[in-house]
Amino acid sequence: MANIALREMIRALRSENPGIGFKKLTAQVKAVLPEDMEVQKKTVREVCQYLDDENQPATQIRARDDSFHSHIKEAFEMFRDAERAYLLALGENTVRSITKNPDAPGWFAASQLRHYFEILLTLKGMKPCTLVTMNNGEEVMNGMVLQCLAPMMERFDLESYGFTLRYLAHDVLTEQPLHPGFKGGWIFANKQSEKWSKVEDIFLLPHPGRRNRENAVGSALGYPLPDGGMTVLLIDDTETSQLEQITGEDVDEVIGMEFFCVGGGGHMKLLHQYYAQCEQAAKDVGRFVRHLGAAHVELETDVLVRDVLDAIFPKSASHFLDVTGARAGSGGGPASHMAALSGTVER
Repeated sequence: MANIALREMIRALRSENPGIGFKKLTAQVKAVLPEDMEVQKKTVREVCQYLDDENQPATQIRARDDSFHSHIKEAFEMFRDAERAYLLALGENTVRSITKNPDAPGWFAASQLRHYFEILLTLKGMKPCTLVTMNNGEEVMNGMVLQCLAPMMERFDLESYGFTLRYLAHDVLTEQPLHPGFKGGWIFANKQSEKWSKVEDIFLLPHPGRRNRENAVGSALGYPLPDGGMTVLLIDDTETSQLEQITGEDVDEVIGMEFFCVGGGGHMKLLHQYYAQCEQAAKDVGRFVRHLGAAHVELETDVLVRDVLDAIFPKSASHFLDVTGARAGSGGGPASHMAALSGTVER
């Protein structure tokens, strides 16, 4: 049977284009994949026949027992290493094209456009899903999903444990008119999550013309306090060190996760609790994720935020404000946060 991701891409494209022929469908698939990934019409036909076979046995969902939990680290490491290798192999020209940064070094995507930590949190049940999308590099991210994420899912038979991978062939719009939405992206989801219905509603069920509120999108992604003007970063020092060893260069600190949330000191306790959970998840797989850092998108509030962070993380507050202050200078507001969510970066 074909790669899980290819199967789901074809399923979604057919759903959006009922009655589409094999030749046109094959052309649509090729159009959203890297040039070096060849897909034959024969393969597309075989996938369609599989999808149309009503006698296919239903996937039997297995309990997430000790055997499942004992393999989470191995699954995480397989995807982390594959994602890193894939992004490092892109080359400077591709990296500069997808990031719209003419000076981006070849390692930039491997430090700034990662999904492995959110995949880990999804596997551990801490997030309902992980969104994989990039407005300027759809083909690149599709290649990563087919070559890195899908093989991991297949090796550990994650569908049998209630995980699913879906391609977004339909519009998924946000309330920000300038934001292009998440069409062409992917959702890796935990169907046993209590937020599964939210994931379905926001991402997987077509709602033509509907614009989703940012807090609804953030909630479906499992972020705490998913609304407002704070940007939160989790920096993976372990991965940063490994990336420097591989490249032999000083690299930007690897962002394990980035999201927006409600600002104000009254919410820092909840964010600290969320960070502690993320920190433990990282330790479980031998990673060191540095303290939660946040910077308000309005530069004039940095002093206030610094005071709040200093009270909780006295050793790390200044560092995170230095890292995120540059982001704030490039434009704030909810639209820029949604761009960060979508993987569209101009750092």
